[in-house]
Order: sequence, then C-alpha cells, then structure tokens
Amino acid sequence: MISGVTAPRVTDLSDFERRLVESAREGELLGAAQIDVAELAETESPDHLVRAEVLRDLLLGRHGELDPRGIMLKLARVTGKLNLDGATATAGLMLFTCVFDQPVLARQARLPHLYLIGGRLPGLDASQVRIEGGLHLSDGVRITGNSPNGAIRLIGAHIGGNLQCRDAEISNPAGFALEASSAELGNGLYLHQGTRITGSSADGAIRLNAARIGGPLECQSITVFNDRGPAVEAENLTVGRSVLIRDSKLSGNGEIGAVRLQGAQIGGQLQFSATTRVTSPEGRLLGLSDAKATTVFLPDGLVCPDGSSSPECAHTELVWLDEFTYAAIDPAFGWRRWLHLLRCHTEYYDATGYQKLAAVERTAGHDGNVRAILIAQQDDLRRRAPEALGGRMSRLFHWLWGALAGYGYRARRTAAALLLALVAAGVLGLWAGATETRPGHHAAERVATGAACSPVELIGLGLDRGLPIAPTGLRSRCDLDTASVPGQVFTAAIWGVQVAVWGLATLALAGYTNLVRKTG
Repeated sequence: MISGVTAPRVTDLSDFERRLVESAREGELLGAAQIDVAELAETESPDHLVRAEVLRDLLLGRHGELDPRGIMLKLARVTGKLNLDGATATAGLMLFTCVFDQPVLARQARLPHLYLIGGRLPGLDASQVRIEGGLHLSDGVRITGNSPNGAIRLIGAHIGGNLQCRDAEISNPAGFALEASSAELGNGLYLHQGTRITGSSADGAIRLNAARIGGPLECQSITVFNDRGPAVEAENLTVGRSVLIRDSKLSGNGEIGAVRLQGAQIGGQLQFSATTRVTSPEGRLLGLSDAKATTVFLPDGLVCPDGSSSPECAHTELVWLDEFTYAAIDPAFGWRRWLHLLRCHTEYYDATGYQKLAAVERTAGHDGNVRAILIAQQDDLRRRAPEALGGRMSRLFHWLWGALAGYGYRARRTAAALLLALVAAGVLGLWAGATETRPGHHAAERVATGAACSPVELIGLGLDRGLPIAPTGLRSRCDLDTASVPGQVFTAAIWGVQVAVWGLATLALAGYTNLVRKTG
C-alpha cells in the first residue's frame, strides 16, 4: 500500500482484467487465447488487453491480498505506461509472452521478483530497484530501447537472487543495452543460451562498472555487439566467484578495447573458452589492468591468431595487462604464451606484467622460467623504452650486459665468456711467440737472451698480462718486446683482453651475489 491508499484507481475492469484479479488471488496463471506475438502487439481484442494501471493496482495490493506466487499472466498486451517508481509491490510479477506498449518504470521500487518470459518490452528503467528474488529474462523475450540511458537500466539496483538472461534479445541503437553500474546481485549474473545483446555507446553495450556480484558471472553461448565502444565495460567490477565466458562472441569497437575488466576483483577464475571470440576492428581486445583473479584461462587464439610463444609476431591485436594480479595461468596456455602477450600484444613496455609472471613461476618453483622472463623484460625495455636507459653509451652497455651476462640472470654465460677471454689471452701469447720482429727475434721472447720462449711460457705470458691481478713474475723471464711494432700491437690486444676480463669478472660476481641492480 502507498500512503494509506487501498482502493484501486481503476474500477471499470474488463472481463479479462477481472479474471486476472481472481487468478492473482488464487496464485494461478491466467492465459489468453493463442496468438502470434506480432499480432498481439497490434490487437485490440479485450480478451488480450490489460491496462497498466490495473496491473499496478494489483501489484500494490489494491485488489486485496494476493497469493505469494504472485501475478502470472500469459499472452496479454499491456496498454499504457506501467509506472512503479517508488512503489512497494506486495506480490511478484511473472509475464509469459506479454507485450508492452510503453517502457516499464520501476525506479526505487520494491518487488519480490520479476520474470519476463517471452514477449516484447520497449525498455525497462529500474534504477535503484530492490528485488528480493531474481530478475529473469528468457525464452525469446525482446527488450528494445531507444534512449542513451539504456534498454535495461539497473543502476544501483539490489537483486537478492540471480539476474538471468536466457535466449533473450536486448538491443538499443541509441545507447547501452544493459546498464547495471553499481548494481548489487546477491547471487550470480547469467547470460545464457543464445542471448543477443546489441548496443551503440562509447561506454559499452553491457556496462557493469563498480557492480558487485556475489556469485559467478557466466556468459554461455551469447553474442554481444557494440559498433561504437566496448562490448563489455566492467571497470572495478567485483565478482565473488568466477568469470566464465564460453562459446560466445563479444564484438566491440574503438580505442579502449572490446572487453574491459580494468580494476575488476574476481574471487575465482577468469576463463575464456576455446570457442569464445573477442573482436574489434582496431584489434584492441581485452583490458585487465589492475584486475585480480586466481587462475587465468585463455585459449591460444583469443588474442594472437597463431597462438604463438615466439618473441616476435606480425599480428597487432592488443591487451592491457599492467598491474594484473593472478595466482596461476592455465598450464595448457603456459607461461611462454603469456610472455608472448607481454612482448608482442601490449601497447607499451610495462615492467609489472613481467614481474607478476615471474612471481607466479617463482612460486611454482620454476627458477629457470623466472630467469627467462626477467631477461625478456630487459630486452623489451631496450626495444620499447630505450629512453629509460639513458644515453647512447648506457644503451650500448645495457646491450652488452644482456649479451654477455644475461642482465645478471645468466652467470654461466658470463663464466663462459670469461673463460673465452682467458683462452684468447693464452692464444695471443702463443701468437706473439710465433711472430718474428727481425731475424732471430719474436714479439715475445726471453728477456735476457732474446731466445724463443717455450709454449708453456708463452701461454703463461698471455695469462699473466691478461689477468687483472698481481703479476706472477713470469715476465722477468719471458715478455713482449714492446720496442717492436708487433710487440706493441700484441700488448694493446692483451690490454683489451684485460679490460674484458675485469668487466666479465665483475658481472660474474654480481650475477652470483645479486649486486647488479635491475633496470625497469
């Protein structure tokens, strides 16, 4: 009852309307004669007509107490505007293949439940509605809006049960199809079985910004299309359980992505099935920046058509993964493909994506994978954000650091390079001992007599001059003839080896003791 008013506003009820009142009191379904939906929308037969004011009086209890099962009506045309703004209904409403002439208003209303099963409705505005049970749209119901506000508007709504769409068609050529920002659902959001949602808005066909869903969010065998913006816009969405998108096609447009889950907090899995397609003419597909989930399941071809794990890719599809937090990746997808997304399918270099992936692999005990990920991060830093490294010399050093030491993550590579440098020093010593400077003399010879040095002495000479440590005294017996041009050339070459040994030894020590500070 509203403001103490108990008498119905409409008293001249038709026979069909009187039967509706009686059926509602008994909790029985009132069905009219079979008729095609298109004909129902045009009929003037009193055997199918119910005035919206009569339906409102019934919901408000103005025709007496109704059965808890609520009002159940089939194959009726509701004429006029059903305005339930601010109303508290005493019974729920279940309509089977009914047609409305005008949009339904239920802003700040209270309803036990609302089921629209089949039929036609030119819009539903139920912002801040409170529905104790569920809101179900199913069996071919068609809801068509023509307003920027949305075909179905549920901003700030509280639904105690499920919001379920099964084989429903929701469309709006002028704006959102389903706008449920800041809505709270006690259970789940289920979009199932051929549901088709079409909008035309820069802010999404389905808009769930800051909505809270206690159970799962499931999209099963649905199609969502938006020619002006995202198919799904769900920034800062909270889902108590998993987000499951299976056998569906989500098509968006524009620069901000087809499916946007930025800042979403997902209590369970984020799963896209192998038969799901996310498309956009610009190739901007999936936004997960600042989002959080437990396990991520992505099919091979969802972002990259090749399902590649290589460091390069010709495809330009993009995802946003910066600050995306997850506990595990589907083993079938694997860390290598995720690394491929970070390197080839993100718009810019971002260290957090690599660090998150490395943390997941480290937790799993895959230290080798961790090193590969962090090396790839440094390669990507040099490729896409070289200005962060400094000037040309800094970038050159960064490249050498990666080539020779794996940025501190490949100590064995550094040790191998160090060994090669020492071998080069020994070879230079042997080479100098075989290079004549004048008859009977060589670039490396005995100091006192000028006689040839033994091979062991020549190798030792190269190592003695190449190693950046205290001299062994060998050069007092066998040394380079620095007075000759060849001797000077070999001296300069061994100095180069000595510089390389210094650098490699420092990198090797840093690699083992983690003294090198990682850039980025």
